[in-house]
Amino acid sequence: MSMDNVLNVMEQTEQKHSRFLLAWKRGVISLGPELFGPGSVATAQDKNELRPLPQAVNAVFAEESGGEEQFLAAMVSFYDPVWGEELAARIDCLKSVCGLTFNLDHDCTEILCGLLLNYEGWSTEKGEQYE
Repeated sequence: MSMDNVLNVMEQTEQKHSRFLLAWKRGVISLGPELFGPGSVATAQDKNELRPLPQAVNAVFAEESGGEEQFLAAMVSFYDPVWGEELAARIDCLKSVCGLTFNLDHDCTEILCGLLLNYEGWSTEKGEQYE
């Protein structure tokens, strides 16, 4: 691999981090910042500052509308696919990318597309790395 290619990959990686964080922040704002932490949308410089908070998410999950449940399950799945799958199992929808996104509005779908395009994995508090 030439030095130009290495520099290009490094630049793309930095851009992916930025684009993922921007899309993640949009999702956090849409769902409610109180479901994520320990940081705030205004100050977060890294996705780990806005991790889904299990107690908060589980407390509101059943109270959300169908589309909000689907969007929340999809967002959580980027952080922890097993937890996202557990949430999706509680929803009356097809358990697939299409099933979780079918009833979403354009903004939520756009956020998830941005996350998918720029996802580089996530290490959870348990130390598991999802890629």
